[in-house]
Amino acid sequence: MPQTPHPLLVLLTLVAASAPTPAHAGGVVSACDEAHLLDALTSGGTVTFSCSGTIILTATITIAADTTIDGSGQSVTISGDHAVRVFTVNSWVTLNLDRLTIADGIIIGSGGGILNNGTLIVSHGTFTGNSAQYTIDGGAGGGIDNSGTLTMSNSTFHGNGASTFGGGIYNHSGMVTISDSVFSSNGATNTGGGIYNKLGAVSVSNSTFSDNTGGGIVNYQGTVAISNSTLTGNRAIAGGGMANGGTSTVSNSTFTGNSVGGGETGGSIANYDSGGAATTLKNTIVANSPAGGNCFGTITDGGGNLSYPDTTCPGINSDPKLGPLQNNLGPTLTMALLPGSAAIDTADDAICAAAPVNGLDQRGITRPQGPHCDIGAYEATLLPILPRAYLPLIMR
Repeated sequence: MPQTPHPLLVLLTLVAASAPTPAHAGGVVSACDEAHLLDALTSGGTVTFSCSGTIILTATITIAADTTIDGSGQSVTISGDHAVRVFTVNSWVTLNLDRLTIADGIIIGSGGGILNNGTLIVSHGTFTGNSAQYTIDGGAGGGIDNSGTLTMSNSTFHGNGASTFGGGIYNHSGMVTISDSVFSSNGATNTGGGIYNKLGAVSVSNSTFSDNTGGGIVNYQGTVAISNSTLTGNRAIAGGGMANGGTSTVSNSTFTGNSVGGGETGGSIANYDSGGAATTLKNTIVANSPAGGNCFGTITDGGGNLSYPDTTCPGINSDPKLGPLQNNLGPTLTMALLPGSAAIDTADDAICAAAPVNGLDQRGITRPQGPHCDIGAYEATLLPILPRAYLPLIMR
């Protein structure tokens, strides 16, 4: 006579049969192609690589679960191949990208490289050749279109474009925090070659914006805070370095060589007074605008500023004697204060010490190096700053 199974065994069997299949927890991409990447991305988790190369996509990858894609130890490019957007990040989802290149994404709409509706964290990333093409509802955010939360550090945007706003980044009603990053040679046909902010909040620190077309940073009815940053060689219809239609505060930064076309004014900074905009400068250099003068509109003097050669911006009127944009041993390119610069030892020490400057320059060098801290993004040092590799030789 067959034995009746114990009730507990029956219960355990039913529970096991009804339990959900464990979610795929990421994986290792062993061959740098689309199929292997998609397999590793199933259901999120952490994805790493044991290969280097360019992964060409035939369709946009939608991130629907929290995901980390880590390219450490390899050289990995994920490419839209001038045919598709690279990533879409859904709402309430986090995508963490580390040491990857996002290239050649394209969209008829917004967000050529990435469309972020959730949380996007980028470290040591590169965005290049991405573009957003015009439609009646879009054409913004060549590199990234953000309506969520974007945090970016030690990253580069180069050669991205948009047919309307935000060649590098278009932020609308989102939050963007950028540090130790570079925006160079990006373009927007309308405005905002580097970043266009609409109704959102953008914080930029220790970063460089150079040679962007459509302006370095444009703020429309949002808030922008810039500190320890260099904006040079950017071009726009108005406000080559920064155009403000909201609330902007600039601390210990350097604007130089920015320009406007068509006989407009505000070569480096334009503030649109008619819209109730407010721009405040603190310990900031605005100089050498080849067209349009340095500033346009009402600029609030927060203390410790320098304007040269014209006096359209607040502050002392004297030559800052800036060196070329180059590697001065920091994470981003900077412009040194040459001997005899009027910016040396003439800044407001309290502004240097307080947030967001926090007693450091764009390179991370402690302020002050002399009796007082210096105006602008660069703190002149009494002795040359040597790479860490040389320090053991000096200390022997």
